[in-house]
Amino acid sequence: MKTRLLIIILFFARTLNAHDTGEHTASPVSYGIELPNWISQKGYIGISDPIKDTIISYNQAVNRALFLYALNNGVKLSSVYEYYYLNSDINNKTQDNQKSHWIAEFETSLKDISYKVKRTYRTKYNETIVLLSVIENDKNSLSFDPIIEDVNFNVGGSFMYHYEYLDKKNEYGEKQLLKITSTDSIKSMNWSSTISGSEYTKISSADDVIFSLKKINTIYNDYGKCTDDIPFAKIEYGLWDSLIDTFFQALSLFEPNSVVVENTTRQITKENNGTYNDKNQNISRLVMKTNISCSLMNIYIKNNNLYTRWNITER
Repeated sequence: MKTRLLIIILFFARTLNAHDTGEHTASPVSYGIELPNWISQKGYIGISDPIKDTIISYNQAVNRALFLYALNNGVKLSSVYEYYYLNSDINNKTQDNQKSHWIAEFETSLKDISYKVKRTYRTKYNETIVLLSVIENDKNSLSFDPIIEDVNFNVGGSFMYHYEYLDKKNEYGEKQLLKITSTDSIKSMNWSSTISGSEYTKISSADDVIFSLKKINTIYNDYGKCTDDIPFAKIEYGLWDSLIDTFFQALSLFEPNSVVVENTTRQITKENNGTYNDKNQNISRLVMKTNISCSLMNIYIKNNNLYTRWNITER
């Protein structure tokens, strides 16, 4: 009886310690430059930014694993894509000008969920990877894995892509944004990636701590076998930055059934050598609003690029 009571006391002590400090002493921790074999096991993985603080890194990875679980349970997605086409004459030469904008927003939430972390891995580049399972029925069963209960979770995200080809000059801009609020150890997490010309800005935060992500010289061993027809991103700012970039790629490639297509033409006036010429600008607009489910099926590494296979379906 005393032995059983001691086991129960130790279990609850470890549970409280993990919840208060963010440390997870029950799951095995290993280190390396490879993805762990268990990354493809049943559950949800989370990956932190390359940061030295192991407690923040662990909690960041847990919240991102919950984010992938939330995606699987339903996402409200809306987007607008506009494409402009205009012919213009410059020095008696016809110029094909093009411009496009793509703006999308998504959101999802979780309420009163419970989870436990099954595995923990720390890469040599200061990234923490966790494998998390969500507890739906057996919350009260005795286990040596600490169980965190009744977590509320909200996610909001967006991406914007801008492309312009004007007078034989290319201009490209991109902004990706992810916001997570939670009642767990980290209350607010933000991640953003901005590309303007050749300038890249990557910023991540956990509550009041802000990380300006810099390029790191990573060399990851190849993991799994994949084809080149799925989203991928070069691993330069960490594994998570590459993974979330492939998620935005997958969203932009998704073709739902509920798309409204509008093709219009507008007349514009342009001054040319003191005279005014009317021109027609063709506009194509795609409007989408739907509910989807997003599942990360597989991840691979090939030539230090992270490849992912996503399954996105309408609900």
